[in-house]
Amino acid sequence: MPEVPIEIQDWLPMPPDMGPPLPRHLGIYWPWYAPPGAEFRVSNPVISPAEVQVGYPVTISCLVTNIGSEAGNYTVKLGGDFVAEQTVSLQPGESQVVSFDVTPTVAKTYSVTVDGLSGTFKATTVPVADIRVEDLVISPSEVMVGEPVTISVRVTNYGTAAGTKKIVCTVT
Repeated sequence: MPEVPIEIQDWLPMPPDMGPPLPRHLGIYWPWYAPPGAEFRVSNPVISPAEVQVGYPVTISCLVTNIGSEAGNYTVKLGGDFVAEQTVSLQPGESQVVSFDVTPTVAKTYSVTVDGLSGTFKATTVPVADIRVEDLVISPSEVMVGEPVTISVRVTNYGTAAGTKKIVCTVT
């Protein structure tokens, strides 16, 4: 009797693009099926301050969001002139700011990347202002239309020179 080639489709219990017929909680999947999982997006890179005196810290931060359907861990990698990494655990839809503090030791323009997002900051020997806005407080946190709200921040100059910073408050 002649041999008849068997196509994979002939013996599969279901089309390869369909999910498993078993409950998800068993964790058993067909070999060609990748279960939905955690998926992460890194955005909003911020380097503060953009200019600093040598020996003073610079904060490099980004926002990590789990856009997947499962909880998971993600390692954010800082690269360029500084190397570091941090791992965050996020539930689906959850976001977290990840920050790295670095201290330049030489006066130059430093290049940094956070998961492919790049930026620069300048370290100088000349004194510079390092004005930071911190500790945002909104009171009360929920109000009815027309009720007063108090918004306050603490502004501190961590630098070694006087300076100014424009603070803009946008309420939507």
